[in-house]
Amino acid sequence: MFLYNLPLNLDESQMLAQGITFSYDPLVYRSVDPTTSGPINTYLLTLFGSFGFRLDFHLAHILSWLLSVLPILYLHKTLKLLISNHIAQLATLPVIVFFSFIQNADLVHYYSEGIAILFLCVCTYLLARWTVKQTISLSELIVFGVFNSLIVLCKIQALPLAFVLGVWSLVLIYFFQKANWVKYVSTVSGVIILVWGGWLCYMQANGVLNDFILYYIKANAQFKIYFSENTSFLHDFIRFPATVRKVGMEFNYYIYPFIGLGLVFFVKTFPKQAFVKMLKQDHFFWLMVLGYFIAAVAVIVRTGSYYTHHFLFFILPMCLLTGRFLHQLGHQSPWRWLLLLTQLVFIGNGIKYIRNGSPINNYSTEFSNQNEMSAVGKAILKYASPKDYLVVWGWSCEYHVETQMPQGVNENHSPRTAIKHPLQAVYYQRYLRDIQRSKPKIFVDAVTNRTFWMNDPKRYGHQNYPELAKFITDYYALKQEIDGIKIYVAH
Repeated sequence: MFLYNLPLNLDESQMLAQGITFSYDPLVYRSVDPTTSGPINTYLLTLFGSFGFRLDFHLAHILSWLLSVLPILYLHKTLKLLISNHIAQLATLPVIVFFSFIQNADLVHYYSEGIAILFLCVCTYLLARWTVKQTISLSELIVFGVFNSLIVLCKIQALPLAFVLGVWSLVLIYFFQKANWVKYVSTVSGVIILVWGGWLCYMQANGVLNDFILYYIKANAQFKIYFSENTSFLHDFIRFPATVRKVGMEFNYYIYPFIGLGLVFFVKTFPKQAFVKMLKQDHFFWLMVLGYFIAAVAVIVRTGSYYTHHFLFFILPMCLLTGRFLHQLGHQSPWRWLLLLTQLVFIGNGIKYIRNGSPINNYSTEFSNQNEMSAVGKAILKYASPKDYLVVWGWSCEYHVETQMPQGVNENHSPRTAIKHPLQAVYYQRYLRDIQRSKPKIFVDAVTNRTFWMNDPKRYGHQNYPELAKFITDYYALKQEIDGIKIYVAH
């Protein structure tokens, strides 16, 4: 996967394009709108770019692997604090197998939840550490406050999860530092206020605070209204198990054995009232984990889009609860073999691929190297250099990655500007301001019948938007058309 140099997911190209753009103008919402992904995901890419790494799909896939491994390490450390090392190893095994064998592009690309999940795992580890030691150091509290604050700048949807952990830190302070409760609460609150206050002051000083509030908070809060079915939250929450079955894909290989183990645990412990007893153990730590699980369901339901990578928010509570189930049932319980189902399903799929003559690896490295530069990318570089601005109308951010050209507009993919929704006019006016400001060397109309969401050129082609069409007509000339993709070059 590391050597595969093609996009696995549209979001991957989007964030790489943003990282390239930050190398020229690092001010978010002046140069880049990261949409639902927070700016930290993009700044990480830019950081590697500043060290001389080329911002391409090789780098994205390596970082994706790292952002999958590091949370597992913290989950294992957390479980070791609360249960035996042997059970902690068993509980993390399905997660390791899951990330080792999944090939669903939605789950292995550089996903925007990655850093948020890592920070959530770090915070949960600190909570478990305080629970076991029954004491809290100010230095650890400061670290917790910083990571908890930054989670929302990684992924806006992770706010409720960060809130659950933040509230629980206050509960633990009450348990273990009651005499110094005001001092410790003031410390963690002060850190959060300092981090967010500093960020908001930075936004205000650069004149983009209103944009941050509008596009990151208000617009994303209305995301479900934009592009999802208009059903009630309660309706979607109740139907969530059916949704998981329908869209979970390879994630179901992990969640079904977890559900099976959970049902066995519930049946065998509930009549003995051990379930309530378990929730009270470790100063109600497992009640917090259960609350986190419910919050994760609410987060995914609230988005309404049900992208498979959103389900990765379940990795933390599922891994921890698996450890708790095994500990309660006993490590010699025959039901522990349910954990092997995840491995067996992947092995079965591998055997099926071999019998059908299909490749075990869906991502051919040789193929990706042969197609490193598309015909469109080569055509763009005939008329421009990598330092010139590029604007792509549609959703084809991979052209930024191929050419290493920065984006000339905040929204490097155009659905929010092109598709009707309550804030479309606001997005469209910003798009016009951006393109008039940057005066990109190249404008590409990439709307074809293959374009995600905007798959009707007669409806979504740039010519349907009068002010944009006039700007392109006045300042650009059509130089080339490749498979319906039109390349315009500035006069």
